Amino acid sequence: MSKARLFVLALGPPLIVGAVYLASFPSAPSGAEALASRLSQIESHAARARRAARDELTGACELAAGEVLRSLPSNCAAVVHSPFVLAGDLSAAELERLHREAVAPIAEAFWRAFFDNRPDRPVTIVVLSNEGSYETVAANLDGYEPSAYAGYTQRNERRIVLNLATGRGTLAHELCHVLALFDFPDMPEWFDEGLAALHEEADFSEDGLLLVGRSNWRSRIVREALGQNRLTALEEVIRAPEFRGEGEGINYALVRGFCHYLQTRGLLSHFYRKFHAAANDDPTGVATLCELLRQPHIRKLDADFRAWLARGE
Repeated sequence: MSKARLFVLALGPPLIVGAVYLASFPSAPSGAEALASRLSQIESHAARARRAARDELTGACELAAGEVLRSLPSNCAAVVHSPFVLAGDLSAAELERLHREAVAPIAEAFWRAFFDNRPDRPVTIVVLSNEGSYETVAANLDGYEPSAYAGYTQRNERRIVLNLATGRGTLAHELCHVLALFDFPDMPEWFDEGLAALHEEADFSEDGLLLVGRSNWRSRIVREALGQNRLTALEEVIRAPEFRGEGEGINYALVRGFCHYLQTRGLLSHFYRKFHAAANDDPTGVATLCELLRQPHIRKLDADFRAWLARGE
């Protein structure tokens, strides 16, 4: 027998048995398979973390609901739809409807167009059905006499209080304020109030995804001020250390009109995001506005804005 044949007969059976044994185990994963497995593990971990965060926020909302009910008249109810707590002198069914028809779609529109960071703490919305209840609750909750306003936001408490009898525009206005706190807490007051005021009179787009501001009583005020040569320069309002005080009504109308002007040009959402990103270097937003609209100075931009107002668009 040749040496080669002897070698095959001696080693062949062990090699075959070894091959069969190895084949009974799955092969080591390829690089792509290992990466896919790792990514799946990461996503599973992230999903669990998100569920835990939602559960924690829901628990915090339930605690907030109980807390606010203790401060409201006995005829009040509360419902929880994390991150929102709705409470007031409406029935639970009416509060559920308000959340479904107004709070949820308005909030989603704001998150879609502007705010990337959603609330990680409860947002309480106290809704009163008439002026008398509104004034009583405002006084009891906050020691507040809201004679000039149909609603207000307590920023430190992340709480809105409003008189629903005036319509749902106040809800959109105040909801814009409180949601902005979680995304752009250092937003200057001129833009914060302009953005919120724009949405107090707004319709949903045809696809229901966005809110589109339209003319309202503030539009009349700003155009009358322009026609009477009483309209403050845009730069002066933006750079002023105080937004409120003398001329506050015209200031509100001016910044709302300017946000409407940006929206009609398809630039409001773009400005918000660019301004948010550049706020450390451009705290007033003037440089970002000039860059976005390709204007050498805010005065040129103001002139274009005033021409838009004069056209009544």
